[in-house]
Amino acid sequence: MVRHTTYIKPYGIQYRVTNMFHGISGFFSLFLIWGIVLNITEGVSLLSMTHILILLLLTLAGTFYRDTWVFDKQEQRITSIYGFGPLCKREQFAFSEVHQLELNHFVRGTTDKDAKPTKRRFRAMLVFSLNLGEDEKRDIEIIAEKTSGGRTESAVQAISAVTGLPLFVDRPRDLDLNVSYKDMKW
Repeated sequence: MVRHTTYIKPYGIQYRVTNMFHGISGFFSLFLIWGIVLNITEGVSLLSMTHILILLLLTLAGTFYRDTWVFDKQEQRITSIYGFGPLCKREQFAFSEVHQLELNHFVRGTTDKDAKPTKRRFRAMLVFSLNLGEDEKRDIEIIAEKTSGGRTESAVQAISAVTGLPLFVDRPRDLDLNVSYKDMKW
């Protein structure tokens, strides 16, 4: 699972893929390269290692994957960087273009606002996005609420605090969640 986190920088704050994800992907890439080289020196054909080559390509993609949002307070600019290694798409927004940061909750699989999440079909989700006005939004992250575990909510609050951008949360945290005995961990 690709996780995002905030990193405080002298010029502002970044919201990007964690260093742990890149490190683990890089470690597995090196391990697979070592295995391929070892097998080739022993005379094993590359065609018999197609599964290892596929895994190597996936781990290399994870190592060089970039999904970064840079909130530069000094230059009053937000930069989105998305792609693999040097092949990245960059998009920039001025702070003046952003009406507010938004954190919206919804239940996947239904359009009913009062729908309750279930374990199988309907999952509670949240969307962290930039509201640029006139029904124009840029989604930064869409994640299951359970997977987020409050990390996305705290990241949004930190970004708003550092940048001074207004923040809109459609509901306060945990006020309308149905928590049962089995959801509690002991």
